[in-house]
Amino acid sequence: MKTKINTKKAVLWGTVLIIIQMMIGNLLYMNPIVAGINKQFEEHSSIKSFDFIGGLGNWIILTMIFGIFLMVFWIFLYKLFYLSLPGKGWIKGLYFGIIIGFIKSVPEAFNQWMVINYPTPLILVQLFNTFVSLVIFGALLGFFFSKFKVITNE
Repeated sequence: MKTKINTKKAVLWGTVLIIIQMMIGNLLYMNPIVAGINKQFEEHSSIKSFDFIGGLGNWIILTMIFGIFLMVFWIFLYKLFYLSLPGKGWIKGLYFGIIIGFIKSVPEAFNQWMVINYPTPLILVQLFNTFVSLVIFGALLGFFFSKFKVITNE
């Protein structure tokens, strides 16, 4: 069986997912609990100011470009592993989100903890937020791609 992806639908629903993902990420990182933790470490020596890349505007642009690149990569991987993932629709996407959540967030957090002088509470916040947002992304990916028949099997 061959898996095909409808490129136009993938671009459309991928764009919707990128926007939703960015909103979820912002909600997770800007909630009062996380904002309070971040405030505690504003002056920590391991925290760079936005000036090193030309200010907050440049940081936002770079973050969005990198986020788009990652979402395209995740969608490609979803297509690649589509037949091996259990379930259908959002359940298939949920499994995918859990897999990519572990692949991205756990090694990243472990590496920060082992190699970088970064405050442990910030590492834990990033670990949690990254994992949760990728699990939600995966479930939504499965839902949209199933409902709108973005991926088909021949």
